[in-house]
Formats: sequence, structure tokens, C-alpha cells
Amino acid sequence: MRLSNRAELTEIILLFFFGILTVAASHTNAGNEIDNLIQKLQNKHPHARAEAARELGNIKDARAVPPLINALNDSAAYVRAIAAESLGKIKDTSAVPLLIATLKGDQYIYVRQESAKALGKIKDARAVTPLINALNDEYPDVRDEAAKALIDIGTPAIEPLDKALKERNLKVIADSYSFFICRGGADTEAVLIEALSQYGSKSMAKDFIYCGNDQLKEAALTWAQSHGCKIQEQRSASPGWARCKN
Repeated sequence: MRLSNRAELTEIILLFFFGILTVAASHTNAGNEIDNLIQKLQNKHPHARAEAARELGNIKDARAVPPLINALNDSAAYVRAIAAESLGKIKDTSAVPLLIATLKGDQYIYVRQESAKALGKIKDARAVTPLINALNDEYPDVRDEAAKALIDIGTPAIEPLDKALKERNLKVIADSYSFFICRGGADTEAVLIEALSQYGSKSMAKDFIYCGNDQLKEAALTWAQSHGCKIQEQRSASPGWARCKN
């Protein structure tokens, strides 16, 4: 009986140590994988760098943040876009300043779009003003992502816009109409139509027409006719009415 107990004890001890070795090996392999992917970000082929940036975002390890921040300056736009997307997945606030700079200054639509999306996921209040400014981006896809990001951030972003709505500050509402369309809301249409009347533009009218709200569409068609504007068929996405309620 004693021999049996000793054998069982020995087996348990061996299993315990094998378990420790397995866990240690697993951590070592994971560390090696991250190191290899970080190194791959320096590959001369942009497709390889993009693949590395995507994988680092999926792993969500904090060690990937500095090299991904550096990748926001990559010469290939799609690498920059994927780096922004991955930083949004990791949600490290140290990425916020350069994501803001990318949102403001990158010449490619989808890089600005992914930067806005990432800032919404990180939910840092420093991004509020740049995202509000991005509601005036010339491309509706960027405006739409900026609106959704503001809603994702929540109170620090929404309060000043709700104040403008309550006070019927038509200039602010006109500048931020993508946010109000994206959020929807009862009795918002009348104020948006008034803002269109006072501070409307062709792009604003186009987004009203294609947002899926009949009142805004009718008002925008009337505005376009009275201003001699011909609205072409929309090829890219407009902010959809109430598509991102908080």
C-alpha cells in the first residue's frame, strides 16, 4: 500500500513539473511569436508588414503597441490603416496622440476612417475635439466613423453636442450633422432641417437625402432645388439614420 502511495505521489509530482514546463514553453513560444511579428513589421514587402500588423492586433499584447504606433508612419497606406485598426483592438491610450494626428492629417480616406474607429474603441477624452472636427471631413465614410466613435466615447463627447442641440446652436449642429444623423433621436429632424436651411452645403444635402430619413430627404431635395444643386447618386456610404444609437 505504501509503495502504491509513493508511486502515485511520484506520478503527481512529475505531472506537476511537466505542467510547469509546458506553461513556460507556451509563454516562451508566445513571446517568440510576438518578437517575430514585430520584426516582420520591418519587412521590405508591405503585404508582409500588413499581415504582421493585423496579427499583432489579434494577439492584443501591450508589447506590440510601440511598433504599431511606428507603423502609423508606414509608407504603405493599407499598412497604416491596419496598424490603426490593431491599436484600436489593443486599446492602449499611449496610441491616442498619433492616432489623432493620423485622423487629422493622413491623405488616405481609409486610414483616417480606421483612426477614428480606433479612437472610439480606446475611449480617451483627448480624442473628442479631433473627432468632432472630423465630422466635417470631405468623405462621408470618415464622417460616419467619427460620429460612431463619439457615441462610443460617451458622455465627454456627447454632452457638448447635446448642449448645442438643446440651445439650437445651428452652426454647431450643421458642423456636426453626421453625429446627429447617426444617433437619430426624436424631434432631431426639425433642428437638422433648420441647420440645413441656415448653413447647408451640397454634401450636407446629399447625406440628408441618402441617410434613410424621409423628412430629411424631402427637406434636402427642396434645399437642393432652391440652390440650383444637382445631387448625384451616392456612391459611398452616408451616415445612416439612427444606425449608432448610444
